[in-house]
Amino acid sequence: MTAGWFPDPGHGAQLRYFDGREWTQYVVPTAVGVPLGEPVVQLRPLPQPGDIGVACTVEDSRGAQIATITPRGRQASALGRQAENLDFAVTTRTGAQHILITRIGGIVKNHCVVVRDPAGAEVGRLVQISSFWRQFRTPRLAMALEFRGQRMATTDVCIDPERGRFGEVSSPILDSAGGEIATVQRAWHYVDTISDFFTYRLTCHQPVTHPLPELLLATAFSHYLYDRLTVGGPLSSVDRFGRGGTWHDPR
Repeated sequence: MTAGWFPDPGHGAQLRYFDGREWTQYVVPTAVGVPLGEPVVQLRPLPQPGDIGVACTVEDSRGAQIATITPRGRQASALGRQAENLDFAVTTRTGAQHILITRIGGIVKNHCVVVRDPAGAEVGRLVQISSFWRQFRTPRLAMALEFRGQRMATTDVCIDPERGRFGEVSSPILDSAGGEIATVQRAWHYVDTISDFFTYRLTCHQPVTHPLPELLLATAFSHYLYDRLTVGGPLSSVDRFGRGGTWHDPR
């Protein structure tokens, strides 16, 4: 049996993590769901002053706004945003905070996106699992969606969308057994600014267990975030130095 989350042999109301050799102490409830209660959500960028900000609306499949994702606290400058921590809040249309998202800063560190509940307790994180040198060959990061250090899913996140940007691109999200549980589709979106903008459509193929709904939403936002860190603002050409390949590059 491969490693992954499975029904707990001793407790039918929860899942237990099997590490490939034995059952571990890690458990999660079997309650299932989808991000913000919607099987399909779309992230639509909100143009910001100076064209360097990162903010977006979250819409359902009918185009109705159901949430926003906006910065928390002081926003980093165009020069500092690669190295500094970046904090965001997902706020529903009722005004309630849903989750908090933090991109841990550092140009040469492993990339990490931490997801917390409104009280600040960690829900899970996206952790880079590809090598640092891979991003010089191909503009994609392989990332794991983790809960308490256990891998729940994997995906690729783009870090340089400039080449081949007008084509719609799909990035699958795979569970620990290799099955596709969701897809992020990116499409070029015209906005009257100096930079390119894209919309991001997250399609969940099935309900998933906690905390995957929150991690899937954070994954879709990470696509948008890394795109903006690359193409946003008047100094975006500097950020692209040394990057190669294309979004479609299979390497």
